[in-house]
Amino acid sequence: MRKSAVGRIAILIAMLFFLVGVSEVLARKVEDIFAGKVLLLKKRPPSYFKSKGRFVSYLRSNSVRTVYADKENVWKFETMSFFRRPLGDYEVEMVFYDIKSGKSASRRRFVDSYTQYTQDRNTRILSGKANLTRPSFDANKSYMIVVQSHGKDLAKGFFKTKGVTQAALDQQKRVDHQMKEMEKSMADLQKKVKEQEEETKKNAEKDKAASDDLF
Repeated sequence: MRKSAVGRIAILIAMLFFLVGVSEVLARKVEDIFAGKVLLLKKRPPSYFKSKGRFVSYLRSNSVRTVYADKENVWKFETMSFFRRPLGDYEVEMVFYDIKSGKSASRRRFVDSYTQYTQDRNTRILSGKANLTRPSFDANKSYMIVVQSHGKDLAKGFFKTKGVTQAALDQQKRVDHQMKEMEKSMADLQKKVKEQEEETKKNAEKDKAASDDLF
């Protein structure tokens, strides 16, 4: 078989896989493609997409598994949750777990939660915004975000936090405090030395004056 023929076959196979992927997106709803997942997004998604394929492409290219702390040491990101069936309620709980010891219900450790609302109780997609602050959350840890309704897990997502750890921040605070205390001590010492020098100078002047009076 000629090399050119082999090349054409490889291209046809690649196109076939591409078309299969496209047909999957077209045949299935976005809710079905990401059902049961919580995606963390780098930025807020547009309110409208021209096609289902563009919506899926946007989600896949903008989803992240690692979030970085900002200048205020806060982790901020967008969330988009997808449910296997209509929500059937106007609110859910966004629950965060530390999964250092494991992801199962018996091993994950509760960290924090907040209530998120929707105007459409039959929705299968719920978008929101998360701001994770200290001391509940810390840098360089693994977390799970779970959307819960009446105690049941509807969707899950996983992520890691990056930044300066709370231990490092606390250590820096201690160092800064010690430095300030040392600076204060040095200032007090310099003040005392100056006062002693002035007192010595005054005494010397008094002694000189008394000596002059004798003669």
